[in-house]
Amino acid sequence: MAGRFEIYHDDGEKFRFRLTGDDGATLVTSEPYDDKDTAVAGINGIRDCAASALIADLTLGQRT
Repeated sequence: MAGRFEIYHDDGEKFRFRLTGDDGATLVTSEPYDDKDTAVAGINGIRDCAASALIADLTLGQRT
């Protein structure tokens, strides 16, 4: 899966990014950023840690 990061303006004119999958579905949407450079830094942070990030299941013992 290659995916794609897209940087855009939200309704409040803040910068956000989203990660989309190969099928175009939105997988992740970021928090708002005041400037594009900070949004790009957020993308790079995700790129750096996502492949080795651990999964923490906070639902253990909870019923759905």
